[in-house]
Amino acid sequence: MKIFDAIEKNEFLENYWQQKPFIFRQAFGLFNSPLSGDELAGLAMEEEIESRLVWQTPGKTPHWHLKRGPFSAGDFKKLPVSHWTLLVQAVDRFVPEVAKLLDAFNFLPQWRIDDVMISYATEHGGVGPHYDNYDVFLLQAKGRRRWLLTTQNCQPDNYLPDLELRIMSQFEVEEEYILEEGDMLYLPPHVAHNGISLSEECMTYSFGYRSYQARELWDSFSQHCWDTPIFSQLYKDPNWSTLKDSAEIPQQAVDQARDLLKTLIDDNKAFSSWFGKFVTGLDEQAEAFLPCEMQKKKGKLANYLKKSRELARNPFSRFAYYETPNLELFINGERWNIQDVSPELVKLIARQRIMSTSQLSDYSANSPDISFLNSLWEADLLEPV
Repeated sequence: MKIFDAIEKNEFLENYWQQKPFIFRQAFGLFNSPLSGDELAGLAMEEEIESRLVWQTPGKTPHWHLKRGPFSAGDFKKLPVSHWTLLVQAVDRFVPEVAKLLDAFNFLPQWRIDDVMISYATEHGGVGPHYDNYDVFLLQAKGRRRWLLTTQNCQPDNYLPDLELRIMSQFEVEEEYILEEGDMLYLPPHVAHNGISLSEECMTYSFGYRSYQARELWDSFSQHCWDTPIFSQLYKDPNWSTLKDSAEIPQQAVDQARDLLKTLIDDNKAFSSWFGKFVTGLDEQAEAFLPCEMQKKKGKLANYLKKSRELARNPFSRFAYYETPNLELFINGERWNIQDVSPELVKLIARQRIMSTSQLSDYSANSPDISFLNSLWEADLLEPV
């Protein structure tokens, strides 16, 4: 992988990340897609996997059409020769080879990643001009695609009415690029884009990152604080001796209310604990798959490690740690007990999606480490490869 052959990592992070688009030419070299179009269609037939079909009927009204999965073989047979796209969400959770591609993006925090969506398009296929509220890397995995970009008119009132698809009404092109296989386009939030397939078979991998609106943070934090003692503190009046009018709300009263709420936010221990839970929280699909049910009983972890070389984190789970100064581990929206566990082991588990048994053997002599690994194994947060 050659993501930073054309630009230094720090230059990209300082000058492009969440600011402006950038094209990584041949970021993945001679890229071979882990999935074929037929295999992607197979995933779209599964009940538990979110998928969509978008197609156009040029010269007809309505022009755009959307159908949500799961699909049948008959659905694909009814499609026209061109002008359609299949999109499948969260493929990284179901295909380990796709999840492994995320390691190329470890220059960014893992907990910021949302999922890997894969699209398959026929010639002229696309989902129309639109903008997103999140960062995304668009890897051209197969075929060629033309990308049209603009920063103008990226607001909700610029979408076509009475259409389930979010397609912009006004789209004034500012930049245009053609991506070949192995090329990758980075787009920050609110850069509108329209990707049009130039090939009979066109596959694009979308590495999407989570976005947080202020209201989400506020709602989550207030819910987290609901049962804490500090949340039960009473508002205290200021000194009313300077009150001029009984109908007035003096600035001192406003300051008292603000100071009471600031005590919550300024408590770094409580705030960081909430944030760790928030950023490792799961979406509905991932929640539904945890704990992961095994077809056969796994048996004891020690027995598995004796005969196998690798151990994997559950692909639906989210891990992250916080360290200032004490180490805290967060998994799937919960703070995990890591008392007396080796910090290096905690960081290894949080950092690597797949661990070798030789890496884990370094901690086999420490009882808290063994208990920690066993608890993750029994909770299906670690599983066989």
